[in-house]
Amino acid sequence: MHIWTDLLVREGLLLAILLALGAGPAAFLSNRFDAASRLALAPVLGFCLGTCVTTTLLEFFPAGDTYWVLIPLALASLGVAARRRSRGSDASDRGRIGPRDALQLLLVCVVVAGPITYTLHERHTVGPASFYFSDVDNFVAQQDAAQTTSIADARSAWKAHLRTGRGFSDLTQYQWAFLAHFDANLDATPLDANVNALLGLGATDTFGPFLIVLLLMGALAAFAAIRYATRSATWMAAVAGALTGGAMFVELYFDTFQAAITALGLVIPFVLLGAEALREQRRANLVLLALVAGALLSVYSLFIPMIVVTGAAVLAWLAFQRRRSGAPLRPLLRPAAIGIATVIGLAVLFNLVGFTRDIHYYKAVANNEVPLPRVGFALPPEVIPGWVLQTREFWNLTSLSVDFKQLLLGLLIPIVLLAIVAVGLRRRRQALVLVVLGLVCVVTARYAYASRESCTYCAERDLLPLGPIMVVLVSLGLATMLDSRRRLVRAAGLVGAVGLVVVVAQRTRVELRRFSDGSYFLDSANRSVLGAVPEHARSVLLEGYGASLSAQAEQALVYHAASERLPGRVSLTLGSNAHNGTEYLNFSAIESPGPAFDPGYDYVLTRLAGISTARQTLARSGGIALQRRTAALDVVTSSGIEVPMSRLDPTGTAWVNPLVPLQVYVVGQSGTATWARLVFRAAGPVGVSSQAGVTARVRGSTLTVCTPATGAPPTRTASVQIVAPPQFPAPPAEEFPPALPAEGVALIQMRAVTGHCTP
Repeated sequence: MHIWTDLLVREGLLLAILLALGAGPAAFLSNRFDAASRLALAPVLGFCLGTCVTTTLLEFFPAGDTYWVLIPLALASLGVAARRRSRGSDASDRGRIGPRDALQLLLVCVVVAGPITYTLHERHTVGPASFYFSDVDNFVAQQDAAQTTSIADARSAWKAHLRTGRGFSDLTQYQWAFLAHFDANLDATPLDANVNALLGLGATDTFGPFLIVLLLMGALAAFAAIRYATRSATWMAAVAGALTGGAMFVELYFDTFQAAITALGLVIPFVLLGAEALREQRRANLVLLALVAGALLSVYSLFIPMIVVTGAAVLAWLAFQRRRSGAPLRPLLRPAAIGIATVIGLAVLFNLVGFTRDIHYYKAVANNEVPLPRVGFALPPEVIPGWVLQTREFWNLTSLSVDFKQLLLGLLIPIVLLAIVAVGLRRRRQALVLVVLGLVCVVTARYAYASRESCTYCAERDLLPLGPIMVVLVSLGLATMLDSRRRLVRAAGLVGAVGLVVVVAQRTRVELRRFSDGSYFLDSANRSVLGAVPEHARSVLLEGYGASLSAQAEQALVYHAASERLPGRVSLTLGSNAHNGTEYLNFSAIESPGPAFDPGYDYVLTRLAGISTARQTLARSGGIALQRRTAALDVVTSSGIEVPMSRLDPTGTAWVNPLVPLQVYVVGQSGTATWARLVFRAAGPVGVSSQAGVTARVRGSTLTVCTPATGAPPTRTASVQIVAPPQFPAPPAEEFPPALPAEGVALIQMRAVTGHCTP
């Protein structure tokens, strides 16, 4: 039950903070926004206000010193909202929130947050979770390190690293220093880090539930957009919000694209406030628009050029229309110039730190200094409609010619939905601005793909705004049909709405099962076992996490979780990068064992609890254990071991990969010859390859090996090549079973021996 409590409480706390911060700005929305719409937009406005303030503070002070600012800022915002309401100047003539409004808002919250929250609970964790991409490692590192180190200090640390060549012993700080120096977007880091400090939690505790709230923030914005466009309490507003919890957005969640999710939540509010500024150039409209723009400067600067081009296109079209009607342009030029200058100036003023970082970032992009990932998936034009309309899963975008089902989901249903969009645009021409923005995204994606040597990732990220755009356009089209005076049109709209919900819900259900089966979820066992580490511990060594088939996400997340418990006192060997286990820790550099390794560690958090060692086990949960070092010499695995997801093997068995040498470290001071004595259990024929100094003996299914440890103490290396045919187990009985390692040979015991070793 405590998992439910932790998830719901943390989601509720962040949502409450965003609502409080956004109450004041939302009170300045015009009377075209009813009470429910203002409440729905309060979280995104609160996020923008909080992000602008905390980004500025984080440049000079760590979040651990400034978190208290959120309290007076929230109280001031609530006070402004209450004052405007008491004066009747907050558009309260649009009515209060009634039962129907409350039910619609509750429906959006439950549909968007409920399935992901349930999936986390199903895996007995508060997250984080990672399916294919592991950007979560970076985000968690940033948020944790930002609690103790400002941007300026992190940047200075990186410069010192480049100048002296000294490595970082704290890999959490290493990631933060690089990102601070690189001027990468800060996404939700400044605000989240301050909220974490306020709550006394680490990023591994909050990233999962907080990301749900950021996704919900965009859903509520879509809800407000439909009510704004229709000027009614249509149920299609709730449908629009619910669709933001569909397959496309769920994929972004489980691939941990926090920056993209947050930025997508700002796209629709920016368009809404831009429309308001064009309709009436009141000061409040300009300030609110600038506030959202200011947040975008540090959240995801990639979207800003596309939005700017769209704005220019809209202004040019309006000028053309006015000129075509015979009206003079000159009277509008000065107010338009003042309005544009005001928005730009205020956006920069609100987030000068983000603006400065963006200048440096765009220079790096122009000079082709930004490394872009190369991914193995294809994104041909034929699969894009089904993806952005959420009738298909991102990780199952097969060719439309595979079977009729794919043709139906990928082409026929999208054609019907585009026809519905056309109906809405015919009635509400102002929504054409979203079409223009979508076309700009498509052109930008095509250019990015071609100019970056067929970079699929580049095209995909530029196409992401199509997701919320299509949610709003389709919902607006259905709302138009349901509002028709013709019974047949209304019936078609109802069928379309029900059909859309069913199709998207079904695809989302399948995708959630795919993520539940195949994602790495930070095991709660790590947190419970880490709780047994004494406060006086010198350092805790992580063992075996790089052996996981999910090491890219797992090793970094467990490292950061341990760092939250023992800041600066986590030890890790970096002699192997199997399964990209160090990609998000030290950029995959092989260091033997590296500056992050402290040979004086006194505790070990091991993923390989099934190996018998000389250590004392203090706490254990499944295959994860906390052990205290009791002997002068300790043996630690380095490479050549593989393990499945922890939930699939509670024994903590260390399976040997016979395709690569098994390497271990013998740690500690010894003036005599030192050996690693290793014992294996085999399910079939087993042996060792010829190697100088290595002796072995086989008794039944047991193989005992003595291999010399070479090098200088306190860290020496021992290795052996096991010879055995790989034996692959049957996959687990799951709809989308994850990969499993070969299970022919298991390492069951390791000891350090001095003087002489007999197998």
